[in-house]
Amino acid sequence: MKLARIPLAGRLRADQMVRNSVYLMLSSGLQALLGFAFWVVVARLYKTTEVGGASSLISATTVIAYLALFGLNSTLVRFLPTAGNRDALITAGLLVVAGGGAVIGLGYVLLTPVIAPKLAFVDHRLLLAAGFVVLTAAASVNLLTDSVFIASRRAVFCAVTDGIVGGTSKILAAVVLAGAAAYGVFAASTGGFAFSAGVSVVLIFTVLRWRPKLTNPVRTLRPLLRFSTANYAGNVLNLLPVLIVPLIVYDRLGPEEAAYYFVAYQIATLLYSAAYAVGQSFLAEGSQAGADRRALRKRSRKALVVLYLPGVAAVVLAAHLVLAVFGPSYSRHGATALVLLALGAIPIAACNWSWTALRLSSHLRAIVLSSAVYMIAICGLAWYLAPHGLTALAAAWPLGALLAAVVSSVAVAVLRNVPPRHRRVAGDANAAGDEEEWPPASWFRPEKPEVKKGRQRTR
Repeated sequence: MKLARIPLAGRLRADQMVRNSVYLMLSSGLQALLGFAFWVVVARLYKTTEVGGASSLISATTVIAYLALFGLNSTLVRFLPTAGNRDALITAGLLVVAGGGAVIGLGYVLLTPVIAPKLAFVDHRLLLAAGFVVLTAAASVNLLTDSVFIASRRAVFCAVTDGIVGGTSKILAAVVLAGAAAYGVFAASTGGFAFSAGVSVVLIFTVLRWRPKLTNPVRTLRPLLRFSTANYAGNVLNLLPVLIVPLIVYDRLGPEEAAYYFVAYQIATLLYSAAYAVGQSFLAEGSQAGADRRALRKRSRKALVVLYLPGVAAVVLAAHLVLAVFGPSYSRHGATALVLLALGAIPIAACNWSWTALRLSSHLRAIVLSSAVYMIAICGLAWYLAPHGLTALAAAWPLGALLAAVVSSVAVAVLRNVPPRHRRVAGDANAAGDEEEWPPASWFRPEKPEVKKGRQRTR
């Protein structure tokens, strides 16, 4: 029976991709809801200056956590379903990401007197510095465990850990740490990441039956290094507009316009996360052994339309009412910007879908190229349009994303039946003799356990 003929409830049970997408969207919704409650509690228990200082530390932790992934989030979703030694791959990923988060976090602490003098109090006290490093590493691990759940078709755990556990724990921590000034707000917020990471690791161990395997992480990940590097470059390029555009708004339009933009963008981010959810689910299903990727492409496009467009339409129609919750000035000055940011969700969804298709076919250069177009177009247009006001600047998102969507969509169409240059199929007589199969076929075969025979070990 075709999925189109199955009722919606039955379709959610039958279609793994749609179900995982819904769970990831639920996770984003819970995080947004409980995150809003967290900031309401913080606003009542802490001074405004303390909240301002904490927001900078929280932003730094979030950026460092994403940087510390090194592209392994996409790598695990892409290759974990067919990996021969999944325990070694998960272990290596967790070690590399946790270590990367700790090292980059320590570097940030040591540089705070130079790059953020007002936050130098963290560097001056060993306990605060150690806490920042540990919590940043935990935030990095939490992001990677989400990829493990998605690859294992257990995205429901993302809603449980990130949404319920993380959201609830940081609200409780905000109450417990009241009086601890800016660092208390920071510790409460990032403590939610740490609780979520801890519960995630326990679930991976108990439910997914992962057993840590302490082999050489570099050797384990080496066959996937090229894929991870390309995705890391693409992810960083995609992250840059999120960091740069607010700076352009603040520098060229002033703090009030920056506040209107910030609130509007936070609402639009919920729409963007829905596109990410469908893309990640599409990647996970397309990476399963024997997956029909052509059928998955069609289903994922339909899922985007069904799950995505109603939300975009709702935000566009209710922009004034949504922003009125924050005050009449937000509704008056930021509603049109919110409409444009919401409309930008459509080409952003197209970009995410195309990047997923390119990841499945391992066309890595196309991912980096289209991501570079995405970053340059959005940031460049934001800078150029800023003198014309917030509404004009907000148009940089739909226009820049549309250009990137055209480039990435053309790449998918042109490269659909073209094997990537860095990969050949084993046994292909037409493959270039000097190119190696990537990843090697042996990487997907499970390792045979060692068996002791007297004093000898054989495999």
